[in-house]
Amino acid sequence: MGVTCCAIESGHGCELTVVGLDAVSGTPVTDLKPTMAEFRAVNIKQPEWVSRLVSEYFQP
Repeated sequence: MGVTCCAIESGHGCELTVVGLDAVSGTPVTDLKPTMAEFRAVNIKQPEWVSRLVSEYFQP
């Protein structure tokens, strides 16, 4: 189970096309919720090595 914030690109009937989802194409999505600024995490602290590890994660 994962959690990712992504953008809805289009919708047709019960099918949504999203961008920025951290999942393999075709993976079922079980729940969608809107993102609200009031509920976003702030002041997240993580070890420096994590930032190095994922610094190029979204690069092609």
